[in-house]
Amino acid sequence: MKNKLIIIIGLFSFISTAVMAQSFNELLNTIEENNTEIQAAKKYVESKTYEYKSENLPDGPSFSYGYFPDNSTVSGTKEVLEVSQSFQMPCFYRNQSAYSKLRISQEELSQKVLRQNILIEAKQLLIEYTYRLKQMAIVDKRLKFAEDIYSAYMIRLETGDANALEVNKAKLHLMQVKRKEKDARNEILSIKEKLKYFNGGNDLEIKINDYPLVNLVELDSLLFDKMANDPEVQLNQKAVEVSEKRIKVTKNLQLPELSLGYGSETVADEKFQGVLVGISIPLWGSKRTIQQSKLESEYFSLNNSRAKRAKISETKVMFDKVTTLDENLKSYKNILSSVNNEDLLKQSLELGEISVIEFFTEMFYYYEVYDDFLDVEMEFHQELANLYKYKL
Repeated sequence: MKNKLIIIIGLFSFISTAVMAQSFNELLNTIEENNTEIQAAKKYVESKTYEYKSENLPDGPSFSYGYFPDNSTVSGTKEVLEVSQSFQMPCFYRNQSAYSKLRISQEELSQKVLRQNILIEAKQLLIEYTYRLKQMAIVDKRLKFAEDIYSAYMIRLETGDANALEVNKAKLHLMQVKRKEKDARNEILSIKEKLKYFNGGNDLEIKINDYPLVNLVELDSLLFDKMANDPEVQLNQKAVEVSEKRIKVTKNLQLPELSLGYGSETVADEKFQGVLVGISIPLWGSKRTIQQSKLESEYFSLNNSRAKRAKISETKVMFDKVTTLDENLKSYKNILSSVNNEDLLKQSLELGEISVIEFFTEMFYYYEVYDDFLDVEMEFHQELANLYKYKL
């Protein structure tokens, strides 16, 4: 019965922790919903969508009316009315429609890139926040430990078992830990304020206790996935497609423009009416316009190739760095498991196995190693977040 109760309590504690804890994705989703820059970018894409779609339609019909009173040669009033509609060749509207869709897709990709840039900044802050929480937990523990050591040596000083130098060492140690504790709290408040800005000025309730779990895949798989799904890569490729389609649209604009309409002319009691047909032939600057579009297309094609090579190179460098940091983390864990911790050092001091100076020297060494471990752990997760930024 007792064992069952323990199991039930443990299960309840696990469920409560799972409910209370947040994932990074949940926090980033909240930030995405509230971030004003992301919201503004979405509205901008909507406005550009209407703009590009309206370019697929021909200009509205033209209307003209003339009124001419009596003159010296012909008696009576003359009235002229013309209504006409101009339009391009059918191939223009087909290509223009495809061109507009590509441009809309390009705007959507630009919005995705902006969104990811904002979310990666927010995620880096959340990673730093997690680091500060871990730092705060260890500093609180160190503060309690330093206070106990100082209090013990104050008592020993009164009883004559310790000297002033030893007490000063304990006091100095306590002051240093208090300063680090204060700095850590200030950093946490600073990060919260920055996250509030990213959250549209709204307070962000953060309930995370550890870094997100991400599995590092093989480099070849990572490169294949990134080149296929990274919005930055897709945006450069889309620019090439847009420029190629623009060449066709530009060529279509050099074709004759037709117009069809109705016209009437009334002079006194006589009225003439019929069909109006017109044609407009662009002669000036057509070759230069097409040549400009071709050169722009070549530019975007070359830029896309350069950007892909840069993305591959950047990914390889980041992957190597993450791999190295992962190895360093494992090394730190091995070192920390073999280095004496505070309790063991305190026990050795009380038993007279080490002096006060040796005690604090070992303590500072242990603190330095553990602080370095926390730094490397944070850097590892930050670089990992950058490596998988395209998945945000």
